[in-house]
Amino acid sequence: MTCRVAAPWRTPIFQWLGGDHPMMTSLLAPRAGYEFLLDMPEPTDAHRAQAAAERDALVAELAAAAPGVPREAIVKFAESRDLESQAQLAAAEADLALPHSMPFVFGQRPWLAHIEELMTLFAPFLWHGKTANADVRSMPVWALVRAMLESDRCRAISSHLRHSHEFIGKLFDSPKIRAKSHYIPFGIDFPPDVRARIEAAQQARAERSGCTFLFTNSWGQHDESFVLRGGMETLAAFGALVARRPDCRLILRTQVPKLFGPDFEKFVRSIPNVEIVDTKLAFGDFVDLFLRADVFLIPSCGLHTVSLLQAMACGAATIASDAPAVDEFIADGETGIAVKGRLGRTSWYDAWGFLNQTFEPMMRSYDAEFAANLGAAMEELARDRARRLALSRAGRDHVERNHAIGPWVEGFGRVLDSVRAGL
Repeated sequence: MTCRVAAPWRTPIFQWLGGDHPMMTSLLAPRAGYEFLLDMPEPTDAHRAQAAAERDALVAELAAAAPGVPREAIVKFAESRDLESQAQLAAAEADLALPHSMPFVFGQRPWLAHIEELMTLFAPFLWHGKTANADVRSMPVWALVRAMLESDRCRAISSHLRHSHEFIGKLFDSPKIRAKSHYIPFGIDFPPDVRARIEAAQQARAERSGCTFLFTNSWGQHDESFVLRGGMETLAAFGALVARRPDCRLILRTQVPKLFGPDFEKFVRSIPNVEIVDTKLAFGDFVDLFLRADVFLIPSCGLHTVSLLQAMACGAATIASDAPAVDEFIADGETGIAVKGRLGRTSWYDAWGFLNQTFEPMMRSYDAEFAANLGAAMEELARDRARRLALSRAGRDHVERNHAIGPWVEGFGRVLDSVRAGL
């Protein structure tokens, strides 16, 4: 019998997070015995009534499981799951629901979730950049999420971060939640023709002169994302570097942010040897940028797993920051460089594994000290071709050994099979 799994990532409640993220859609490879549903059917009035009943049932369950939480907080929490999105999920008539990052379900049917940071479990009440020194365990939302995760209808929680897997039971003080947690290293894949191009690019990197750096903004190219990914420090560091080494080049895959006024684009374009790629790109075009680059820059205040591993797999020596969880992918000085200055200033973990984060310092002004540290790492690789090629090879080898697509898909498949056996 086929198990129908609804992935409601295109419902309205998930759109503000970007919807069906490539990391998650890679899990939905065809699998015998399963049907994955991404597009939810249009709900009828009966489905909306069903969703309303599920919402009310969730409120009653949470009131019983967390008696110290005021009823108004419980109702607000349940309503944050979005009635229309849950009506679409009801219309799918699936055996399992598969939310990602946030438990945006009413939880009245069996469900499992995949997460990155534990912090997103508390959305929309807590979110990136607004959790500095947050005492999450004292907040009503902590007790409510805990009750949802402890429910027997929550069958499993998986994460591609070892940190999240190891700390989730501690954060919620719950052996039951800990027992549901699974660690599955994220995996990427490139078709054979792309692999051949990567090999050719490696040879070109060994022969061409100068050094090309690549910085990419988020998929949506938001102004704020440019800043949070370290765009301002990248410009400062490269501007100083190219004055000393005019054979260096910088590719900016981003729209030039408008939040700094009309003169900012003139400033960016005045920096020598800067190429701006500001159009939407298909996957193949992204690969082309990675292959053109000798060094990939992601000096962000947070982790960006997909772009980090894609760049490493394409053979670009990688300079990241020391942001939390980056060390799960980059061994500083061995498979890449992790520039110091983000950890403890913009992002850090508390004793429970909860991500504390503030964007305020980066939005107020660029970090001159971090830019100097970044510039030193860039100069080291621009000066020493052998060093950057060694990091390139080590990064590729690390991805091949630890982040292949097969174990990622099959690991999740084993979790699905274990959940299905209990339906």
